[in-house]
Amino acid sequence: MRGAVCVAGLTCALLGFIGSARAQPAPAPRLVLSQDSWDFGAVWHPQSATLTLIVKNEGNADLQINDVRTTCGCTLVETGRKLVPPGQSTEVKVRYNSEGKQGHVESKVIIDSNDPARPTVELKIAGEVKRAVNRTPLGGLVIRTLETTAGQTGTVRLENQMPEPMRLRLAGSNLQDTLDIEIKEITPGQVYEVTGTTRRELPRGDAVRGTLVFETGLSQEEKVTIHARVQVLSRVELVPPIIYLEPKTAKAPSERVVSLQYYGPGAFSVTQAESKCPDIQIKLRPTESPGGGLENMVPKMTALVRTTVSLPPASALPPEGAIIEYTTSDPECPKVRVQVTNDARVWQSKVQGPPEPPVKPL
Repeated sequence: MRGAVCVAGLTCALLGFIGSARAQPAPAPRLVLSQDSWDFGAVWHPQSATLTLIVKNEGNADLQINDVRTTCGCTLVETGRKLVPPGQSTEVKVRYNSEGKQGHVESKVIIDSNDPARPTVELKIAGEVKRAVNRTPLGGLVIRTLETTAGQTGTVRLENQMPEPMRLRLAGSNLQDTLDIEIKEITPGQVYEVTGTTRRELPRGDAVRGTLVFETGLSQEEKVTIHARVQVLSRVELVPPIIYLEPKTAKAPSERVVSLQYYGPGAFSVTQAESKCPDIQIKLRPTESPGGGLENMVPKMTALVRTTVSLPPASALPPEGAIIEYTTSDPECPKVRVQVTNDARVWQSKVQGPPEPPVKPL
């Protein structure tokens, strides 16, 4: 009897041990950042702020860092080793480039890894970019119009942030044949308005881009560069104007949204969308009224149609790319087309236009 009790007790112990062994979790990495946010304070344009982010593996299996990316081209990262054993760490050097920025700024660094609990982690970045001369709008002097005739205008406001007075003077331009520039002093030594007026008829379609250089007379930011853009819109504008599938990242099927922005009178609809590439499928959505700030655009947008485009991997596109053709209800723009490409040069040429000519001193 006593032997039977001993055997039963031993059996229970073994079963308990086996159950405990089965309950042990499998080895896994655990990614821990030295900090989840970074406020770099204030920097003067165009200075950079830098941070060394420590990525530690506090798990009990190798940590594999699959990707480190940012949400803004202003944030640059340099990664260390991608495989981090348990208990060890690696560095990610982060640099925030303030070039072209102004006021409060935000960005993120996103890290993907094989941590099963947190496969994606983020470093949130915030700070302030101080400038001797603030510009409004930040994008510079922009003229968006439906009129092709000369006399279209746009304005950018320049505000002095220094205690000394500003004396603004146009020092250089590569838009002499496109824009007449007028400088108006609003508050002596402090606030100026710069107005550009088109001096010739411009075709619809591609934008004219250029650069204006001003001398300020200030001890800091002695010269201010203002980017200028003139675009005569079509009644139907495609956003984006071209779809780019980057070969290194677009390795699987994906979806994009292509919007048709309408600036004409009356009702508007898209009746058909098609592509000769069989791997591209387009789903039309109903016409909607512009919202979310789009209704405040100049010129006024009157209707919006969003479409969902299903795309193949970049490698599946034909060498010449593909075309998506939309049929609309507008008799002046019955057909509009957007190109799909995996060629970076084609994409850049469409988005950026031809290279700017050199800026000529005045």
